[in-house]
Amino acid sequence: MIAWPFYLGLGITVVVFGVLAWILTRLSARRNRETGATGFTQRSRLTCPKCHQVFDYDWIPGAALTAVRLGKDRYMACPLCGKWSMFNVWDAPSPASPTGFVSPRR
Repeated sequence: MIAWPFYLGLGITVVVFGVLAWILTRLSARRNRETGATGFTQRSRLTCPKCHQVFDYDWIPGAALTAVRLGKDRYMACPLCGKWSMFNVWDAPSPASPTGFVSPRR
């Protein structure tokens, strides 16, 4: 039989993670309204140093599935030319996508 302290600790853990998720959602909501991104994602406008084309990149702070994270930079393949380069996603502007703007990740 599992003692009540286990259930108390489990309940506190669930509440803490719920509150943190709510706070992250609220903090990212303002920037998402400005950029058109959804959920926890952020949007940056990046320029490829090899093909010099501009594209929107949606990313999740603290996570990378298609890139190697190196501090503020990400080593990833350009979605337009396919060549690997370093991109600074944190300091890049985050505008709303204008009409006719190249956005290959949509």
